[in-house]
This record gives sequence, C-alpha cells and structure tokens, in this order.
Amino acid sequence: MHTRFTILTTIALGAMLCGPVSTAARADDVADFYKGRTITIYTGVGMGSSYGTNALLFANVFKTKIPGSPNVIAQAMPGAGGAKMVNYLYNAAPKDGTMIGFPLKYIAVNQALGQSGLKYDAAKFNYIGSLGPINSVVAMWAATTPAKTIDDARKKQAIMGSSGKSSETFITPTLMNNLLGTKFKIVAGYTGTAPIHVAMESGEVHGVAASWDSIKGDKPNWVREKKVVLLAQSGTKRNWDLQDLPTLLDLAKTPEQTEILKFFANGNAVGWMMLLPPGVPQDRVAALRKAFDETMKDPGYLKGIKDRNLDIDPMTGAEVEKLIKETLSLPSQTMAKVKAAMGM
Repeated sequence: MHTRFTILTTIALGAMLCGPVSTAARADDVADFYKGRTITIYTGVGMGSSYGTNALLFANVFKTKIPGSPNVIAQAMPGAGGAKMVNYLYNAAPKDGTMIGFPLKYIAVNQALGQSGLKYDAAKFNYIGSLGPINSVVAMWAATTPAKTIDDARKKQAIMGSSGKSSETFITPTLMNNLLGTKFKIVAGYTGTAPIHVAMESGEVHGVAASWDSIKGDKPNWVREKKVVLLAQSGTKRNWDLQDLPTLLDLAKTPEQTEILKFFANGNAVGWMMLLPPGVPQDRVAALRKAFDETMKDPGYLKGIKDRNLDIDPMTGAEVEKLIKETLSLPSQTMAKVKAAMGM
C-alpha cells in the first residue's frame, strides 16, 4: 500500500513539474523558430484597397506580439476574385506559419456554391481571427450613373465593375438582378476595388458592390463630397453609420428571397479574417492566435483604426472557424435555391 502511494505520488509530482516545463519549452520553440524570420500577410486584392490598408496597419503591431519578434510584411496576390491567393496558401505555401492569408470574405460561400477554380477546403485552414464583419454597399458614381435609387436600377441598366465571380463585386449585383429585379451589367477583369474606383471616376463603369470600409477609408472625399450614391448594403443588420440605408434582406419580398440572401449575409460575418494553411504546427497556430487577440486590444493599433475612419469588431480564430463550418453545412435543398439565384 505504501509502495503504491509512493509511485502514484511520484507520478503526480512528475506531471506537475512537466506541465509548466513543457509549456515553456513549446513557447521557446515558437520563439526560436520565428526569431530572424519574416512572416508575409498576403491579401487577395491589390494593396491599394482597404485590405492593403488594414494589412499594413495590422502587421506593424502584430509583429510585436509574436514570440521571437519576426518581421511582418504585407504583399498582394490578386487574381480570380481573390481565389488565386487562397489556392496558393492551401496548395503551395510553406506550412510553417510564415505565410498568412487575408482573403475576401466569401471563401466558404464560394466553396459551398461550387465555384470553378477553387482548389481548397475552407474547413481545413487554421483561422487566427477576424477584424470583424464586412458590410458592403452598392455604390454608384453620382455624376454618371443612370441608377440613383433601387427603383432606377430596376428600370435602367447600370454598369458595375467586378474583380471576379468569387468576389462581392460580382455576387451582390448578380443576386440583385436575379432576386430583386435590377438590371446591372457586370464587367469583370479588374484586379481589385482600387482599379474599379479609378474606372468609376473616369466613367468606364457606373458603380461597384464593395466594402463600405474600402470607400469611406480609402476614398473619404467621395463620401464627404457626395460623389457616390448608395443603393443598398449587405449584412444581417445595418451598419452603425448607415442606419437609413436598407440591407438586401430589407429589400426581400418573399421568404425564399430572405432565405437565400441570409446565406450570403452570414458570409459577411466572417469578414476581415486571417488564416494559415493546413498543416501548420499547432503551437505556432496558438501563438499567432494569441498575438492576433493581443493586437486587437493594443492602444496604438486601435488609434490607427480610428485615425483612418475604420472600425473593428474582432472575432477569435475559433469563432471564425465555427462560422466557416456552419456555412459549409448548409442543407442541399437550400443550396439548390442559392445556386439558382446565382444563375448556376
């Protein structure tokens, strides 16, 4: 009896001693790995977009929170409506925690839709967090657009710039055409919202469906000087500073329209998410999640957000992962209706 007690006590003491040592060892391993290295945050659109603005602001503070104090840079990898970068992260990028994706919000929505050209499984990425939801707006160039209201857009053709079928710039006007009766003509081929903004100013296109932050943050004079008119916004609820602008859900006329639009509105919730490829060692994933959460509370980072007229409502990596998996588990009957609304 005494011998058994001694053995159990020894095991218990050993476990108590090994726990903290093991945790410290893992932290040291992460710091040793990242010391002297560079982490690259890849945006799915050009650096002139709100993604570029957010990535640079985030990187500057994020690097101070990571064990080993690596350098953190931001780089654009536009193409295929943001899918090029996500495909790269999933299939070709090193699985060591040195490459982070900052993708467009619809990566799970597009996978669920079965969009062509997607070579990833969104459920298998390691999500480190999100800056918050992205509400987008349908913004029209006031001086040239024939559609200055939803009713106008149902009667007159307006040209919308798009960066590809997997982006908000294509999905929202397509849904509005097929569900709400608008007559938008969608012109694809732009590498991101920044070139579309230029096209709007030159009269090449009339408008864009894109992040509200990308307009008020990157083009504040547009808002201040009333150079754009807003027809609607995405999301499950109206943005805090757009309380008089209807959501697409507000414009729905039938339960079926509401059901379809809700699927896409939920896609807005994952918003400004950041992810790592599958296969990254879990101690590094945990360290980067912790660094992300700390960045979201950093006074300097929050001041930078405020100074740029941006807004954040952060989510943890676990919360983002849950939303992604919920999107991918939509019942097949509902998905058939969603695909029909997208003309698929």
